[in-house]
Amino acid sequence: MQPSNPLKPKLFFYTLMSMTNENKCAKCGACSVVCPVYQASGRESMTARGKLHLISRLDPGRASRLYAEILSKCLLCGACSAVCSRQLDPPAIFAAARHHLNRKAGEHRFLRSLTCEILGNEKMLQKIAGINRRALDALPEASGLRLRFGLGPGTGLAASIEVGAGAQAATDSPLNYFTGCYAGHLNLDIAKATKLLAQKATASAPAISAAQCCCGLPAHSAGDLTTARALAKKNIAAFAFNPNPILTSCASCYSHLLSYPHLLADDPRWQKKAQDFTGRLLEFSSFFQQKKDSLFFRPPGSDGADNKIYYHDPCHLRFQHKITEPPRQLLRRLPGFIPVEPEHGATCCGQGGLFHLAQPELSATISDKLITGIQHTNASVVTTTCTGCLLQLSREAPRNNYPVAVKHLAVLLAENLT
Repeated sequence: MQPSNPLKPKLFFYTLMSMTNENKCAKCGACSVVCPVYQASGRESMTARGKLHLISRLDPGRASRLYAEILSKCLLCGACSAVCSRQLDPPAIFAAARHHLNRKAGEHRFLRSLTCEILGNEKMLQKIAGINRRALDALPEASGLRLRFGLGPGTGLAASIEVGAGAQAATDSPLNYFTGCYAGHLNLDIAKATKLLAQKATASAPAISAAQCCCGLPAHSAGDLTTARALAKKNIAAFAFNPNPILTSCASCYSHLLSYPHLLADDPRWQKKAQDFTGRLLEFSSFFQQKKDSLFFRPPGSDGADNKIYYHDPCHLRFQHKITEPPRQLLRRLPGFIPVEPEHGATCCGQGGLFHLAQPELSATISDKLITGIQHTNASVVTTTCTGCLLQLSREAPRNNYPVAVKHLAVLLAENLT
């Protein structure tokens, strides 16, 4: 986005330089060791160190096509921040730099722009999702399109568990539910399962605000900070009717919702509201692990078989919030399931918001490494709490000829309740 004020480009560049403060970068290369994009490409410019060096010397507002391409090759996963000895936050710097780019890079530029436009417009999203949902419901069970959108066979959950907001937006409900775009509009099984689990945990249906919208992560990742801030304000206002905690079933949504105070740091009218909002947020697996005594699971089937199950760590939870144990604790409580881990530990799936659209070849290379690691565990079920990861795994497992069931953790838990 090109600023209209001719003074802004220089001011923005100096702000980026102060954020980067390359003198603070130790150039130790720790970011290279953990960066999925560097591991897939082997190019120094793909590391956080390489990009920080570039940004400190060249104004993104005057970016060449090659410069823009380099900045687009980042998942914003946070792996580099987690190991940085100087406590730099490269993903925040790269997102800010993307905001100032006067050109777009990577493949499928129109599709990425259209995706951001749809996610930023709740009415448009509802209409398109309604059309798509009816079409997807009519697809045969074996259709590849169901896998493309992460829609496997029916879960068997009661059809009477409605997701609609209307009657559920009660001011006295002990829990609010932020559904996110995917669970709220396309894969309703996730929202139905989360509602069922919440009812078991709190003895009351969660309140779902009809005014909630996209969390803003795709817009923020694309550098559209104006849209990201507007969506943040809409969501803060949407949950002002009920002061109780806000649960979300998407790990990426949870992580981005927590960034609202930083996103709105320059807006005094919204700063306190943003802080109050984030103080109410609950991460899915942590919440239900705390409520584990209210969840009762049925014993395994009569065949007595144990299913090996792999939990995929969403990067946002693993690096930024260090939430890795609660989902595994929940899985260990499920009779008939044996949690397994890949030999080389957790690995990024390669989805990265719109990264899989901008850089499909790199995305596929990154996901291939993950799928290969899971295959070696002989897992028959893969679960996660990030809807982006869920979509990626649902696409990439079949592409690698790996017949594994991919389910959101909410759906898996709900299916096994007594």
